[in-house]
Amino acid sequence: MAVPSYAKINLYLKIGKKLSSGYHNIQSVMQRIELSDNISIEPTNEDKIVVESTNPELSGEENLAYQVALLLKKKYKVKHGVKIYIEKNVPLEAGLGGGSSNAATTLLSLNKLWGLKLKEKQLIEVAAQIGSDVPFFIGDNAALVEGIGDKIKRIKKSFSINIILINPGFRVSTKWAYSAFDRKRPKIKTKADISSLIKAIEKKDIKEIANNLHNDFEPIVTKKYKAINEIKNNLLRNDALNALVSGSGPTIFGVFNSIYEAREAFFKIQYDYPFVFLTKTI
Repeated sequence: MAVPSYAKINLYLKIGKKLSSGYHNIQSVMQRIELSDNISIEPTNEDKIVVESTNPELSGEENLAYQVALLLKKKYKVKHGVKIYIEKNVPLEAGLGGGSSNAATTLLSLNKLWGLKLKEKQLIEVAAQIGSDVPFFIGDNAALVEGIGDKIKRIKKSFSINIILINPGFRVSTKWAYSAFDRKRPKIKTKADISSLIKAIEKKDIKEIANNLHNDFEPIVTKKYKAINEIKNNLLRNDALNALVSGSGPTIFGVFNSIYEAREAFFKIQYDYPFVFLTKTI
């Protein structure tokens, strides 16, 4: 089977206390986007897990897809082998949840392939053991995500938002971003409100959505990486309603009123950065 593994953006991200487990409590609104990797999974005669990818960095045991396959294999005493092939399109360490999506897509695929018949609650419990963003990708809709990423409330009336993604060509480690946030604990003043954001999504009010974008990581990453603010300003100059760092960065997304404004902006700035992608939420 071959399936898309969609990336995500954080329309809102508030970071709470660090727990003894090493995870942080979060409050976030996440939504998948059309940009995706592609994952092929096939059974093998050998009783082992093999991960291969178009990106050689991902062909190892540290890959989250490998880890979720190994966890399932041990937990449910699966005696079959599997080969996982990842066609990588989503940038690495970019704040887009590419690795987490790969893990969730692998989990869902192996649940079918190995006939495990796990329900959504069980799948989320497994996903939470792999990483805090992984449970979100078990379902389809936009969601309010809380706890350590394991409390998911789907936003049923979510709709498609036209966005431009810009990645400046360098990586930001999520581990570093959390560590820096814990050290500095910046006092963040914002008018953005998560309840207003969710209501705006349900009402399909794109301007109110833009007014309520927020990310606690943004002051941390923009202070270290000056290019991020320049990219944000470029998007705003080109008629984005608002722009925000996704996750721990460094990818920035601009929200546009319609596909026409988004497309015009894309044509103007598509060659300014290593990775510029015209897409939309799903």
